[in-house]
Amino acid sequence: MIPNLLSTKKRLIFFIVISITVMGLLTGLKLFFSYKTTSKSAENALAKQYTEIAMEAANGLDKAVYKKFLLTKSEDEHHLTTKLYLEEYRKRINALYVYTLLLDESEVSKVMVSAGPSAAKDVPIGFPCTVPAAEVRLAKSGVNYYTGIIHDELTGSYISIGAPFFDEKGEMLGIVGIDIAAEELGHISKHVIKSNSHIFGLDVLFALLLLAGVYLLNRWYKARWKQDLKESEKMYISELGKIVGTIKSSRHDLMNHLQVLNGLMDIRMYDKAHDYLKQLTTESRTMDLSLRVKNPFLMVLFQSKWELAHSKNIDITFETDFIDFDKMESMDLVKLFSNLLDNAIEAVEASFGELPQEIRVICKAEKGKYKFAIENAALLTDKELSGLFQYGFTTKGEGQTLRGNGLSIVKRTVEKYKGNIDFRYEEEKLLIQITI
Repeated sequence: MIPNLLSTKKRLIFFIVISITVMGLLTGLKLFFSYKTTSKSAENALAKQYTEIAMEAANGLDKAVYKKFLLTKSEDEHHLTTKLYLEEYRKRINALYVYTLLLDESEVSKVMVSAGPSAAKDVPIGFPCTVPAAEVRLAKSGVNYYTGIIHDELTGSYISIGAPFFDEKGEMLGIVGIDIAAEELGHISKHVIKSNSHIFGLDVLFALLLLAGVYLLNRWYKARWKQDLKESEKMYISELGKIVGTIKSSRHDLMNHLQVLNGLMDIRMYDKAHDYLKQLTTESRTMDLSLRVKNPFLMVLFQSKWELAHSKNIDITFETDFIDFDKMESMDLVKLFSNLLDNAIEAVEASFGELPQEIRVICKAEKGKYKFAIENAALLTDKELSGLFQYGFTTKGEGQTLRGNGLSIVKRTVEKYKGNIDFRYEEEKLLIQITI
């Protein structure tokens, strides 16, 4: 008993550890991807915001002054006017750099006018820019762009945003570019994550609740399994008791038959003894012919019920296909027919002397489905018919339980296999039909 208890505890601890590990891993992955998604969303939001600013700066740029600068491409008064304008914007938006780019036939853009931190060296006119080639191609087609985080040894990590600007004839003069330090993105991401911390908390809580749900579901499944096992054990013990009782009854009958035969032989009535043996053989063959069932569990059950019905002078016949009925568990087959036949025998017994003492059992397979049916004589009221498959139904009158919940077990077993159960009561005969 103690080793079993220790083994159960070990399995429980193992289940909890594995569950916590798996749930922790899944929760960690979810939090990681949530963080990456939040950071990417913050990056996109920041880029879109500065794209609007870049477009505003491009619209406010003095195009005539800038065109004169492009003619000389030198640090003249036109260059200085443009630089002061860009510096004013840079300070207003707290950017790392604000600059203009020149696009040519290559996929490398050139810095023309740049406004940057006071501690940084001025970028020479025509200096190659680090904007990726894909974004350069977008800019050439007149489309705004923004990059991912660019890592540079001199200026550090930043995001670059650009908006093209045109002269009065619609010809592209260049690009207004803005570089935003990656630290700014980090601050925004942290703020967004902090403001959504309750969501992450809910994720962790959900994971814990899911773990608890799995544990409780496992406990419920084990409890249900134990309940079904107890029901099956009770049913098998009951059937075993009936078989033992039948064997005792058969032994008693056999002794009586042997005494009769012995008496007939003693008085030398050999013809009578022969007829008596022939009658016994015919009765035995009739029973064997009615039990041609391939499934061994059903064969034993039907044998037991035939003996029980025979002892009560009830005629029971079986119409069965010679197949295994292996789409159902043997335990469920026994549950189904044991309860149906017990109810049928007791119903017929209750109507003794008033109705035919007959029961008909059908057990067949048609078009991939199992067709089960039990037909027997019964005296039922409307109230009994309405509660036929309810817990505690009885056909034997007040105070009797007819196995307490026999037909409710039948109903639950049919539902397990998503089958259908129907019944018909006509001319004092009850027909229960099951399709699985």
